[in-house]
Amino acid sequence: MVVAREQKKRASQGKPHFLQNLTHFKLSNHEQSMVIREILLYIAMLKLEIEALQREYEDFKIIKREPLHQFQEVRVEKLGERFQVKIKSIKRENNLVNILEAFEEMGLSVAKARASCQDSFDMEAIVSPQSKDKLWSLDDMTQTLLKALVKSSSTL
Repeated sequence: MVVAREQKKRASQGKPHFLQNLTHFKLSNHEQSMVIREILLYIAMLKLEIEALQREYEDFKIIKREPLHQFQEVRVEKLGERFQVKIKSIKRENNLVNILEAFEEMGLSVAKARASCQDSFDMEAIVSPQSKDKLWSLDDMTQTLLKALVKSSSTL
């Protein structure tokens, strides 16, 4: 008898309050309605938790599905005769080489540059045209540099 009581006590521990109440068979109408309210509230809370987890999972899937170029940012600004280039990208093995090759193809000389590859690839550069014959628009320069970054990711 004592053992059965102890087993019931241990079994009821860790259960929500309404489940503990369900083990008592003699409930008044008021107690039954209170238990039902608690059950509905508990179910509503579980639904909210599930929805939050689903949103978190969907956000994770969206991040995982984004193409690599979504994580790349190239900004080109005109500074008199020169251009300031700022690049942020995922760290790749050939990023720097491909960017420098793109500068060369566009006929640009690098006057000053700074690059970092710790967590991501970050580069700032001041470039100037080698000749006045071939002038590039800011959009064309940006697209060429983005293609160089995509080229970095496809060589892996």
